Amino acid sequence: MDYLAYLLRKTLQDPVRMVGSGFRWLEEARMDRRLGIWTQRRVFVRPATSAGDGRPCQPVPYSVLAAIERHLRSQDFPLARFLDVGCGAGRPLAYFSRLPFDSVVGIEIDPAAAALARRNLRRLRPGWARCGSLGILQEDALQADVDWVGAVVYLANPFGPRSMAAFAERLRTQLLARPGGRILLYYALPLQEEGLRSVFPGARQETLEGLEPCRVYHLDAAGAA
Repeated sequence: MDYLAYLLRKTLQDPVRMVGSGFRWLEEARMDRRLGIWTQRRVFVRPATSAGDGRPCQPVPYSVLAAIERHLRSQDFPLARFLDVGCGAGRPLAYFSRLPFDSVVGIEIDPAAAALARRNLRRLRPGWARCGSLGILQEDALQADVDWVGAVVYLANPFGPRSMAAFAERLRTQLLARPGGRILLYYALPLQEEGLRSVFPGARQETLEGLEPCRVYHLDAAGAA
């Protein structure tokens, strides 16, 4: 009912925009069906990170994921680990599982969202996934025992400002301990990127064009504060 109320409210506020959104929704649903998953529903529950300001998950359009894929294929970055922070229903995990990563892992603190992501990954169309392993880690990304160095990290606005600052500091700590290491970070819907920039003021940045904004950060020890 929460989702239906949300749709009704948005339709009454701007009917023309909602018609366009409806067509885009159908396109996204078509791609979900192609993968064998279902990721269309927003999650309105705000999960609590250890910093206290986690964000509800929301599906990013497949056009954004396609733009990330094109960019990723143009980089000389090893396809070792893909880590989706706040993976929600698992759309990026399913999509990027077709690349030959050694492992593709979603990190999700909310039990219901983690269960939905696991269900979607089990339903993934046979033959789509080409990665070595694919799974969900149900933990707080700010406390989980995760090696971020050498990984492709994906964020879709999972954090408020305090959590983003704490997360950026975790990345900085690991990179300073391994000066030759790198992290390639894709930040879709980058509403809290100031927290990242303050910790990595010298990081090289790029912007990907698409339906929704997405920033690319090339993180290493040299770019850290």
